[in-house]
Amino acid sequence: MASVRRTKDNTIEIRFMVGEDRRSYYPGKATDRQAEDIGKHLDRLAFCVENDELVPKHILQWLASLTDRQHAKLVSWELAQPRKKVERISYPLSDWLDAYIKRGKRDEATTKQLRHVRDNLLAFFESDRCITTIGKGDAEDFRIYLETKARKVAKGKPPAGLGKNTVRRRIGRSREFFNLAVRREIIAVNPFADESITVGNSPDRQFFVPADWIERCIKHAGCEDWRIMLAFARYAGMRSHETRMQRWSDIDIPNRKMIVRSTKTPPERVCPIFPELLPHLMRAKEMAPEGAELVVSRYGPKNNVGETMKKIIKRAGLEQWPKMFQNLRATRETELIAVYPIKDVASWLGNSAPIAMKHYAMTMQSSFERAITNGARAVPGFSPPNSPPDIATKGGHQHSSESDELQEAAENGVLIAGDCHGAPLSMPRAGLEPA
Repeated sequence: MASVRRTKDNTIEIRFMVGEDRRSYYPGKATDRQAEDIGKHLDRLAFCVENDELVPKHILQWLASLTDRQHAKLVSWELAQPRKKVERISYPLSDWLDAYIKRGKRDEATTKQLRHVRDNLLAFFESDRCITTIGKGDAEDFRIYLETKARKVAKGKPPAGLGKNTVRRRIGRSREFFNLAVRREIIAVNPFADESITVGNSPDRQFFVPADWIERCIKHAGCEDWRIMLAFARYAGMRSHETRMQRWSDIDIPNRKMIVRSTKTPPERVCPIFPELLPHLMRAKEMAPEGAELVVSRYGPKNNVGETMKKIIKRAGLEQWPKMFQNLRATRETELIAVYPIKDVASWLGNSAPIAMKHYAMTMQSSFERAITNGARAVPGFSPPNSPPDIATKGGHQHSSESDELQEAAENGVLIAGDCHGAPLSMPRAGLEPA
């Protein structure tokens, strides 16, 4: 069985047996866990060669990912076949990234994301670095760079890293760049394949924005376009760009419904005009120029309105909350989910139920306090579907023997509860009371 140790100069050495001989393999940049996995690969490879067995596919893929020098070492031990000599073509990183971005048809937001990742990759690696020389260790170092130094900061301030989800998104885009190289058989293994790209929720950046806060912001907005944008975001749960895409022809105030347009999927959805939004919408309609097509005419969906939003919050005497527009949307979705079925809320706000629960819904202290008082009691007047019929509808009153039985149980100190079918269950008090 292979053993892993670090030498005095912190070099990783993997010792394993090939027949009767002990060999030492040096994997280069690798974590202890990766070194242990390589040791298992070497043990399995040596066993297969000695016993004339087929080498598993995952080990063949690992062999293909080795550098020529590492592979040649295994060839010298007769654990691998010599590689065919092929003409090496240079693929500079900058040229590869630029060609990928120009390739295909994408929306502007996706192209912008790819350019951000391109800038990060070129800031970390040299622009003429050949993509075939970038390995898994380099990918890990790049992730650490994103976590610690990639954020742009003012001159003189210490370096800072990107947020956890931003790092994972950019690693995912980096993987996308190199996936094409794998498909073109330029590289055997994507160096970013083992890096995590799953984006999760960030509870520390969630913030419930009270309605009175947004009313103060609306009061200090300075123009009607900003007033209705803030109302759309807080009371209709619209995304930032959606607040600047709505048309008066899509808003049916008498029937209290509107079509919400978006660059996301779905491109259109039907949303109720909630009572909190109605007065703001009526005011905006009254103040709109005659013949106006768009509800907001001062800004377009592609405009960056973040800096102006910060100024409005400051004028309102409030402290800026994280993810300003997204938390307005999350606040509204949280409020609606507490009252209406999540499937309905998700259709109104233009996302799916899993996405709503993962990225938008927040736990509420008011729900916790209500649970302490009410437990699982339903809203007054609510009757769940297929609930057991009331006893009074089946004969006017309980059978006298059953009533006597319940009375006797109560007098003997027995608690009476109902099972899932409405039948009474007798449970002794002993064991239910705290010791």
